[in-house]
Amino acid sequence: MAHNVVCMKVICTIGLLLCVQLLHAQTTHTEKEYARTPYWIDMIKDTSVNFFEAEKAYKIYFQHHVKPEGEQEDIGEHEKRAKHPSKREQREMQKENHMRMDVKRYEHWRDMMRPYVQPDGHILTPSERIKLHKSIR
Repeated sequence: MAHNVVCMKVICTIGLLLCVQLLHAQTTHTEKEYARTPYWIDMIKDTSVNFFEAEKAYKIYFQHHVKPEGEQEDIGEHEKRAKHPSKREQREMQKENHMRMDVKRYEHWRDMMRPYVQPDGHILTPSERIKLHKSIR
């Protein structure tokens, strides 16, 4: 009997956590929030995200922040860097490198998802994509 009560508590807790996660995933933010915080980084990890909302978040964020450039291809570019950057400069370089990688991830995600975007912004799930490919054949 006590075992059943414990199982029910665990199941209820898991259900509650899933509901909270679902509600969080469906949350949309204001343009002001998109401008301040790079929500698009987490949005592209969410399989239920609306494509147009993620795209909007990305564009608004970079209207207010400097988009990091790609890796430098210049010969001697490494000579331009400080030989011994300060801790602050190291943190800034690390932050910029992380953002550069996030931008690359976003752009790759955008290009890969674009063919599967529906008019309402819904992105087809892998099973929906398989059905689509089978129906085309």
